[in-house]
Formats: sequence, structure tokens, C-alpha cells
Amino acid sequence: SESQATKLHTHDTLPVSNQPITSTPQSPYPVTRSTEHVQLVKHQALTKHITVESASACCNELVGLRLECAGWNFVDEAASLRTATIKRNINIFVGSLEVTLPSRTTFENNNIEIVLFEDACDCISDLLSITDKLIYLVLSATLGVSVVPLIHNHRCIEHIYIYQVPDEEESIDWIQDYPKILGSESSIDMIANRIKEDIDLIMKRSSRWSRSKELLAELCSQAKQTSISASINDVLDDNLNTLRIVLLYLGPRQPFHLSHNKIRIDEFRNIEQCIHSIQADNSITVFLIISMNEIKDVHHVQSIAELDAVHAIYIVTDLESYEQIQPLVPYSKLSGIFVLNEDLLEQLTTDICFYRQIRIITPNMNVFKIESNTCAELTEHQINFLRFQLFSTILSQLPTQSTAASDTENIDQLRSRLIEANTTISNLFKNFNKSILQISATKLHEINQRIVSLAKNVDSSTVTVYRAQLVSQKDLEMIKTNPNALLTLQTFILASRSFRSIANMCRRAADNQLTVVLFELNLSERASVVDLNSDTVVFNLGTLFRLVSTDPTPDGVWRAQLEFANNAMQYIKNQLQSEIGSRLTWLTFGNYLTAIKQFPTAEEYYQYLLDILPSNHPSLASVYNNIGLMYAAIDKNQEALESFEKALQLAITPLPIVIGQAKTSKPDLSSSQDSPIEKINILNKIAEISCRQGDYTTARDFYHQALEIADDVQSRKLYKAKIDALAHFDDTC
Repeated sequence: SESQATKLHTHDTLPVSNQPITSTPQSPYPVTRSTEHVQLVKHQALTKHITVESASACCNELVGLRLECAGWNFVDEAASLRTATIKRNINIFVGSLEVTLPSRTTFENNNIEIVLFEDACDCISDLLSITDKLIYLVLSATLGVSVVPLIHNHRCIEHIYIYQVPDEEESIDWIQDYPKILGSESSIDMIANRIKEDIDLIMKRSSRWSRSKELLAELCSQAKQTSISASINDVLDDNLNTLRIVLLYLGPRQPFHLSHNKIRIDEFRNIEQCIHSIQADNSITVFLIISMNEIKDVHHVQSIAELDAVHAIYIVTDLESYEQIQPLVPYSKLSGIFVLNEDLLEQLTTDICFYRQIRIITPNMNVFKIESNTCAELTEHQINFLRFQLFSTILSQLPTQSTAASDTENIDQLRSRLIEANTTISNLFKNFNKSILQISATKLHEINQRIVSLAKNVDSSTVTVYRAQLVSQKDLEMIKTNPNALLTLQTFILASRSFRSIANMCRRAADNQLTVVLFELNLSERASVVDLNSDTVVFNLGTLFRLVSTDPTPDGVWRAQLEFANNAMQYIKNQLQSEIGSRLTWLTFGNYLTAIKQFPTAEEYYQYLLDILPSNHPSLASVYNNIGLMYAAIDKNQEALESFEKALQLAITPLPIVIGQAKTSKPDLSSSQDSPIEKINILNKIAEISCRQGDYTTARDFYHQALEIADDVQSRKLYKAKIDALAHFDDTC
């Protein structure tokens, strides 16, 4: 189709650059380069081009992407550009409390402030007032036991170093409770050297994005462990129509173009036309390649980078112009600066693969503010919050074709299954339907059972663990503007006890211009976790936290403090239960969805139950009754009648009920059941709907049947009054 075919729009005649390009000698033999995701083959014979010849499953559709060089050879003298680094612009504060660093201690960076404190109160006050510097603090074990608890959770504290006076035998077991403490040393020189090494480590980054499989695996597992990368789901359900590649030529045109039979590729010479085109298709993600040779065009890069649809920018220049273009490296969305060779195509394909995978593995997050009438008017975030939390509650009860969860798998296998399960959850809540639920339910049920069986309460009054969380700009604004709200992540939450490893992970993500939040999860003794190893923990599905604060840090990473808040969900459940009249179970989950007006989701869930339950299951009558209630709530009276009639055929246990409720604009779920359905309820509902449709004879007949089995005086009087009213065709139902 036209939307899938390559589109090459040339809006002006493009003059070819007269500048010389250092290039590889012409060779009749193709040269192959294997990358993380694809295999590139470069041809330097008559037609000079580089082609994606094969690819991993996650980006197999990129096979055939072709970079063609017209009239020149590809540049080869660019190896040093691949390893080029730039300095991070981070301000550093090195403080020492009653510990004097060696006088010869010097740092290469000019943006480092060193302060010696002689008073603990002054030290604490000054450190807590710092908001624009990363803090490295040295203090003695004697002072640390009282000072560290007061400053440890300050978002700018990067590392704490404990100096243990030689020959003193004071216990330092307490330091194990504070992840930002990097052990203890009895040598001031060793501490000074370690501070220098730690600062040097964070002050440099690559001049190009490195959105690698390793980074993706670390973000999934919250651990520096690349062996689990294979468990990341390689099968993606979105196609290449969700993205496009745009080439913009500024100044003399570089002699190249891209082509592919499925990806939309547009070429522009006019900046205004390029911007207009991107804005016109704002829902399509853009990977933008800009050919430029002069720094005077920098304002164009700035203006186009501000467009929401632009995901990544690649600047292509020649070796002679590279140095003057280099200052653009820190610019927003700039993946890198390239000369014309395989590096450009490798970076482009790597970024596309990472972008497609991150959309799948990044969990949705939602917030919920509890107010006096919480469930009256729900926002989209609150509805999504409730859908996930309610599902998490009934998952352990959910009917599936499940087998018993294995208790023999090792921790690495469990971690891999968790990552797969998290991808499954993301897919399920992106498009909740019976087919996906049938595929997902067994897997989620089994892994949930395994986690529940291993979970135990934390073993101290307060514990802090950390998580590197990629977020969208929309989600970042949501958590910034909702302090004290409840937060849920639609995932089995993995976290680490190592602040250092998570901080480094966040910094790497920020270097790749990913929006990342470092979550500090403060737990209490009520929190239940599974220890995957000495560093990594996982929480039960549906674990809730309350947002305490969200603030930026000097290294470009947002930091959010959260506290364990599972008990808050009970208040919300109580409100819903009061409205619905039944406690939350797998049988009434659909009624809860109906109560929050999630009718399509409720219908899909009921269809799942009808498919999964055997024909003789004792709860089928209740399922059909609840389906009838859902259809009645959306005025699908005929479908409601059919469902109630099926329920009536299955209901054989007449139980007394009290009828007569105030009319409400909310869905009537008063007859929803988490136990065998009462026949009299179904008769009453059929009569009500028949009356609503004007079929008074049928309505009167079903009220008569209800009257015959009613065994309390109040119900009999009410049914007799309804029958008498219908005798005069007076619609009082």
C-alpha cells in the first residue's frame, strides 16, 4: 500500500557538495559488519550502498533498509569518532566532617567544591540545603551513626565514605542499613583516591547514544546482568507504520539517500516544509537525519528537536566539518554526529529496535488520590489504576488451565520469567480482550503463585530499595503534580538494594536522553518482598506506594521518594463493595468493572469466563446473571434478557432476598453474586426489563413467579403491589 511504500519527496533540486570526502578505496568485495541487532553488508563496487541483510526477531522488518552513496565512496577513517567521549556538566560538592583529606588531593574538574566541616549541625544543615550539586561526604564512624540517618535520603547525596580510626574497635554493623555508604576505610589516602575514581566515573559519557541490549536488560532486571537479555520479548505487535525516517539537507547536499519497501522515508531541503510535514503527522514517531556542514545551521537543529514527534536526530557531515559540528553533541534528542559510513545505519537500526522494545517493556503507571467520594467521578488514570489493582487482587483466584507453579527453578530462571510476565502484563492492559487474557492468564497465575509462596515481610523497621524507571514525559508530569497520591506500576516490581548500581543505571539512561526516574522505595515491616539475591527484590503484583516527593537531581535524573501504602487500597475496595453489594472475587470482578463504567473490559472478561469454565460449573448461573446486569446498565435490554434467561435455566436454588432500592443513575449491581445466584433475583430482573420494554404481560408473569417463591412478608407485599399496578398498565417499574 502507499502508506507502506517508501516515499521520497524532493522539494528542491539538491546540489551535490563540492567538498572532498575522505573515502575508502573502491573494492569489488562486500564487507560485512555484525551488530547487536542486524548484519550490515557494504558494497563498494559500481553501486555503493550498505544494506541490512539480516536481523534479530525484534527488528526483522528492517531487513532491506539501504543507505546508498551517490558519486562518492563511503568514509572509512572514522574509528576514533565511535569512542569519543564528552564531559558531563555536573556540579560536585565534596564534604568532610572532622576528617581532613590529604592536602595533595586534587581533582581535574573545575566544578568541584571541597568543604571541611567542624560542626555536625552545620554540616547537616548545609548538606540538606544543597539542591544543585552531587554530594560526596566523608565522616568518621563515630559521627556517622548519628549524622547519616538524617541526611542519607537527601536526593543530592551520591556517596558516603566512612573513616574508621585505626586501632578503634567501634562496631560499624549499622552501615549495612544505608546503601549510599560505600564501606569503611582506615586510610584517608584510600578514601581520597576512591572519591576521585567515583567522580571521574560519572563525569564522562559517550558522544553517541548507546541504547544497547545490555542497557535494556539492566532496566528490565534492575541488575547488571546481561545473561537475561534473551528473555526480553522479541515479538512486537506494532508495525513500521508507527514510525518514519526523515532526511533534511541543510546547505550542500551530502550524496546519499535511504530506501526501504515498508518504512516511509521523506526527504526535504526546506526546513519549514520539513517541520510542517512532521507536525501534520504528529502521531508518527520520527527518526530525523540532518545533513549539514556548517555550525551556522545550529538553530535549525534546536527548532526541530522541540517537535514532540521527533524521537532521535542524526547529524551527517564530512570529516573536515566534524570538529565545528562537535559542540552540538549535548543537544536534546541528538543520537550522534556521523560521517557517511556503516556507523550511521548501525546507530539508526539500534535506536529503532530499542524504541520498539522499550514501548513494550515499559510498564504503565497510574496515580490515585483518595478523597471522601473517591469513586464518584473517576479520571482516566484512576480507572486504569483500579482496573489493574482489582485484577491483581483476583489473579490468584482466576480460573485458568493452570498447572502448579514450579518450585524447582533457580533465581535466574525466575527472574527471566518475571521479565516475560511483565511484558505479558503490558500487552494485556494495553488491549484487554478475552483472547489475550486466555494466552496470559495461565502464565500470570503461575508466576503470581510462585511469588506469593516465596514472599516474606522485611526484617527491619525501615528498608530502602531502589528502582530505575523509564517514564514518558506525560507520566513524569503526572507524578510531579500528584504528591501524596497512590502510585501503581502495572508490573511485578523489581528493585535493588544497591543505590550505586541503580544510580549508575539511571545515569546511563539519562545519557541516552531517556526520561528516567530513580524511585526510592521506603518499606515498613508490613511490606512483603521476595529476595531474588542479596541485591534484588521483587514485590507482589499490585503492591502500592504513596508518592512523597519528586525532584530533579544535578545529573539529569529525577528522583522520587515513595513509601509503602498497600493498606490504602482497602478503603477504595470498601467504597466499591458498598456500591456493588458484593465482595471482590473472580466472579464479581466484572461487576466491579461495570461499576467504574469499563463495559467493554467487563464484557471481554465475562466472555473469557464462559470460554474457560466447564458447562457444568456451578457458577455459570451467576456469570450469566452478572452479564445481564452489565447489559442492563448500558440499556442493551434484549441482550440482558437473553443472559438472565440463561441464568434462570441454570439457577435451581431459591433463596430469599429483600427487594426495593432507591433508583440511581449508577449501574444497578445489587444482584451481583459471589455465591450461587438466587432465582428470585433473576425473575425480578426479567420482569423489570420486560416492563421497561412495555411488555407488561411478560413482566406480570415473572412477578407472579417471584411472588410464589418469596418467603418473607415484605417481598410478597412488594411483588403483589407491582402485579396490581401492571393490571392497570401503569408503568411503575
